[in-house]
Amino acid sequence: MPEFLSKTQDGLAQIAAYQDQYRDSAPKLLGGDHTLEACGVKVDISRQRINEEQLKRLYQIAEDIHLIERHRNMMQGVQVNPTEKRAALHTVLRDPESKLPQAQEVRKNLDEMRKFSYEVRQGLWRGSTGERITDVINVGIGGSFAGPHFVYDACQDMNTSSIKVHWVSNVDGWVLVNLLSQLTANKTLVIVSSKSFGTAETLLNAETILNWFKQQGIDGKDLLKHFVVVSSNGKAGEKIGVPEAKRFPIWDWVGGRFSVWSATGLPLMIALGPTHFDELLRGAHQMDVHSIEAAPEKNLPLNLAMLSIWNSIALNAGTLCFLPYEHRLRHMIQWLQQLQMESLGKSRLVNGELTFFPTGRIVWGGLGNDAQHTFFQCLRQGVARTAIDILWAERPAHSLTVHHDFLLANAKAQANVLVTDDEDSLSVNTVNVIRVRDISPYSLGALMAMYEHKTTMLGNIFGINPFDQPGVELGKRLARELMEEEQ
Repeated sequence: MPEFLSKTQDGLAQIAAYQDQYRDSAPKLLGGDHTLEACGVKVDISRQRINEEQLKRLYQIAEDIHLIERHRNMMQGVQVNPTEKRAALHTVLRDPESKLPQAQEVRKNLDEMRKFSYEVRQGLWRGSTGERITDVINVGIGGSFAGPHFVYDACQDMNTSSIKVHWVSNVDGWVLVNLLSQLTANKTLVIVSSKSFGTAETLLNAETILNWFKQQGIDGKDLLKHFVVVSSNGKAGEKIGVPEAKRFPIWDWVGGRFSVWSATGLPLMIALGPTHFDELLRGAHQMDVHSIEAAPEKNLPLNLAMLSIWNSIALNAGTLCFLPYEHRLRHMIQWLQQLQMESLGKSRLVNGELTFFPTGRIVWGGLGNDAQHTFFQCLRQGVARTAIDILWAERPAHSLTVHHDFLLANAKAQANVLVTDDEDSLSVNTVNVIRVRDISPYSLGALMAMYEHKTTMLGNIFGINPFDQPGVELGKRLARELMEEEQ
């Protein structure tokens, strides 16, 4: 076993040594003032079930396995995806001063995105009949959908144009039938987003939309005014029947679930404007810098990662429940599910051996205030052990201050109640309270980068590859075979 893997396994074994001690009763809360802050994000870990000595031990383990150094290696282009023999350089997408060879191409692509979005927003890029673009359909699934859709929905009040973005991901025909009945073809732009352009759902949805354009009398060269593609595949346009479609590239060193910062975010730049998109990148980049420069005891993603390991192994808290007390963050749950579960849902170490530790925890959740009236009873007095992240924004985006005050009163109360001992309950919870000043592109960038780094650090700690997803391929293959049998 390679030395770095041996060290990570030793570190996990040290944490596992606490399992018997806490099998029947969990430790008391950390308590005190343990709020970490960076890039406008505050993380209060005082409701974690760990003591000061154990927390320091986690920091020592992180140093023993060179966690920050290995994290820095990822950001400097070291090959960290052994399965596909690739680097993972999503951080270059948001680094304006990167000296890596890939940076020049990234900046060129960003300039092309800014130019195109400006043309669409200003009415310089028009449909085939000369009409201004009023609606954009983003066709994509997985990483080509979850991140951009979440950011768009969270920032709708910042949409500085009259252009609406519509999201088409799965192949349920109900979505397209209802959407297309509301749109006008000569005012609609379609962005087909797929890294490989081999995703069956995306290709089928694109084909259906293409046929709709043809039924409206838009065909041939006229389609070039209505279709653009985002892909690493140079023949992407051909695959959707628009051979010369304008293409914005993405690269094999950007994983789909880490790609919102790339041309995958083109619909965001069109809707929100280049300035807001740049703020999204800025928030993420500053969290990148924090993740490699901050000491372990002050490092937000490192603390989230190490406490995740502690909760899942030492305390046997098998799931992460994500509870935003903010309506605009409701789609963050789905984005976080893909980020963590697709990245960490692996059973084998990078050397091919099976792991003995719980890697891919289930991520679930709901809007906090609504969830109080659905599943909080189970969290409070059930039998499970659950790690919980509660998130809220200090400032509202509306003038109904009494509503916001009441919302935060609920969030603060539940953060305490969920970790209050109850003699009628067998449940054990740990809670992180995460706060941002407001919901803005900058704060979203910092939040998303924080969770990205938590996820990739967990991959390093477990000794697994967080950048591949071989487990999803079998279902795709069987679906194709069933379709072929029925034809």
